[in-house]
Amino acid sequence: METIFTFDWEKVYPEVLEGLQNGKITLRDGVAYWTELGDKSGIVQHMPLKQVAYDPEKLNEISKLIQASHTTQMAAIGLSTTIIVGAIVVQTMYLAKKIDKLQETMDLISSDISAQNVMFYMEKLSKYFGAIESTRVLLLDKTLVSETQDIAANLISQLSIERNEVLSLIDNLISFADKLTEHHLEQMLDFITMVLDVMPKAIYLESQLCDRYGKFGLSEHLMRENTKRYNQTLQHYRDWCNSKAKAAIRGDANPVALTFHDKKDDLKALFDSSNNNALLQQLVSPSLELAK
Repeated sequence: METIFTFDWEKVYPEVLEGLQNGKITLRDGVAYWTELGDKSGIVQHMPLKQVAYDPEKLNEISKLIQASHTTQMAAIGLSTTIIVGAIVVQTMYLAKKIDKLQETMDLISSDISAQNVMFYMEKLSKYFGAIESTRVLLLDKTLVSETQDIAANLISQLSIERNEVLSLIDNLISFADKLTEHHLEQMLDFITMVLDVMPKAIYLESQLCDRYGKFGLSEHLMRENTKRYNQTLQHYRDWCNSKAKAAIRGDANPVALTFHDKKDDLKALFDSSNNNALLQQLVSPSLELAK
């Protein structure tokens, strides 16, 4: 078992609990702010923390974690899910292990499929996910903000460029996969599914990075636009997979159709992921105090 820090709802101000439910308060990087719906502005409370144990092998079974980390007063279950999953993504090696597995698959595909464009795709993807892990490490220590302004600015710029490249590359890989043999198609399906499962975590980290350095407007813009772009690629992948799976349902003995049928559970887990949906929740703007 591992532990993460999450909010201690029993020590949260009653007005914060009420404000979170009526939209007058928003949470950004562990701080409760008034929103434009409130009659005040600025910070309401720095959210108190407590340690909660979790099993890294059971990220999809977070209901017990949510129950352990909020009181019955806290009705915003969706918010609690985002907080718990977000804490796991930032504070643990969960994402690093996912990226390591992705890298192993990249190496396998690169050595097995000699197409030049595939090698190019893998290089771009490796660079992007390396930047994501650097972002996660930077977010681990809030006290370093004053020392890392320049690093954060460079990372934000790098992630914006590389994220768009990666989503475009995935669209291209989907088209390329139609030309693969059964063996190579299975590898590619696993790879694309893993990338699209990790991407919401990466988008969340990118937005958190902006919040950490007070770039709230940019954080909201990136979360909104990145979610739209991700959903486009996810829908493209879903439509493509469905078209292939239908062939298997019709009784088509084509090995390609059977490959999709064999992967149906993994694909369903991706397309129906409540954790990914929670991480892509749109952000509410804080109402900040005007500088005097």
